[in-house]
Amino acid sequence: MLANVTCFAGVTSNDTTSAWLNRPQCQVRSWPTGFGQQILILFPLLLAFGTIQFFLPLRTAIKIGADEDYELSKVMLSLKGYKFYTEIWNDQPLLHTFIVTETVRHISPSVFAARLVTSVFAAILLASVFVMALRVSGLLVASLTTALVIAAPGFVELSGSCMVEIPALAPALAGLAVLMIAPQSKWHLREVISGLFFAAAFQIKFINIILLPLVALVLWLSRPKGESFVKSLMILLAVFAASLAVAFVIIGILIGEGSYWMQLKQSWTAHFASTKSFEYGSPADYPFQWSTFLKNWDTTLPAIVGIFVCLHQRRASPFLAIPLVWFALVLIVFGTHKPWWSYYYVHNAIPLCWCAAIGIAWILQRVQWRRNRAAFVLCVLFALGASAWAVSRVYFQVTSIRNSPKIYSSLVLKEIERYKPFTRFIYTDEPVYSFHSGIPLPPQLAVVSLKRFWSGDMTNARLTEELRSTRPGLILLGNDTRELPFSDWLAQEYRLVYQDGKHRLYAHVTIADKAEY
Repeated sequence: MLANVTCFAGVTSNDTTSAWLNRPQCQVRSWPTGFGQQILILFPLLLAFGTIQFFLPLRTAIKIGADEDYELSKVMLSLKGYKFYTEIWNDQPLLHTFIVTETVRHISPSVFAARLVTSVFAAILLASVFVMALRVSGLLVASLTTALVIAAPGFVELSGSCMVEIPALAPALAGLAVLMIAPQSKWHLREVISGLFFAAAFQIKFINIILLPLVALVLWLSRPKGESFVKSLMILLAVFAASLAVAFVIIGILIGEGSYWMQLKQSWTAHFASTKSFEYGSPADYPFQWSTFLKNWDTTLPAIVGIFVCLHQRRASPFLAIPLVWFALVLIVFGTHKPWWSYYYVHNAIPLCWCAAIGIAWILQRVQWRRNRAAFVLCVLFALGASAWAVSRVYFQVTSIRNSPKIYSSLVLKEIERYKPFTRFIYTDEPVYSFHSGIPLPPQLAVVSLKRFWSGDMTNARLTEELRSTRPGLILLGNDTRELPFSDWLAQEYRLVYQDGKHRLYAHVTIADKAEY
């Protein structure tokens, strides 16, 4: 099975030195030879991904990922029955929070259950990437693409963290995969099912709107021959859009999402409102880090080759436009939008890895190894260096996560436990402690992000006022020299009950003497 090298669009050839750039147009509509057997290659790749997950401390009370604490604090408030958008400020839809909440409620109250949700979505994402690449570019490219995505910067951390980036991206990619592999039918089931997947993606995060041009591209490329542009594309887009809209509303009703106006307002304000406060800098301080491509040179260099191959083959194999357009879209969006966070890179990584896999496969078939020994040696050296770099990147991600501070062994958590019976809310600048202590944050302060401060939705004055009105029983702060906007109020209303090298724990004067040792 592996002896056959599969070329673009599923055409196979035993001649590993044939020149791909001169091949005739591939028949994208027909399934690749032995597709059922080729899909089995996905399982060893998923097994490799699962092995990496096994080495992550998913069961351990530590913080994995930049925003995991926000997601877990929202889950804690949801478990306590608080309402989003009215009581809880939130700039994202609720499907992910709903899934994690129900998982924690009915399966396990531990953080492992919350993170397992992300791992499942990550497996769906990898399977979707593999199937799309297999359908367009063949088995070799599909396998390489999936392996490169697993080794991409930050993917291991994101796949083991209770964050929304991968859960939001996975159903959108599944929707694209359905459009690319499912045959057209009289009832447009392909478009309907894809719309359902995209509705789920939008109910997790609106960022997937950038993939809609890809939907139009796939529908246009797969339109029936002989039909007009309007009939073949506009009708299919209308079915897809209707399915997406109806499913989006139904999912919102089923999970009790509440006011769509409040949801859109808070999301728009957080992401697109002009900067009104500069107390904590501005979005301009967080531009796209172009150096990431240099750090990911093992993928970037072959991707450049793959991009040229796609450009040269765009007429012979039209479906090769998909990874090319995809990469251009995410590069334009994330290269210009501010702020840019490191975990956004996964959006760039997927089409980049696809292009890189195409470039690697082309080199493997193009170079005449017996005649050109210099090229052979150069490719071998690059392959060894790139493999070592990718493996070390994965290793250091796992090691970094495993060496994170262990919250479960933190003495301050034991101190919090003593005051828990007398505490309704806890306020902390490390919201992850809310989930692991089982004490919710004040609803309006569950997500105090930089975006809220920049948009003016949150200010130091409002933060102090929210604390005054909710009067949390405990306040957990870092043991540093930062000037706090509520220092005077804190000194009047609270008493320092615990301090170590990292934390200061304050208890309200009404409960400071109630805890038993």
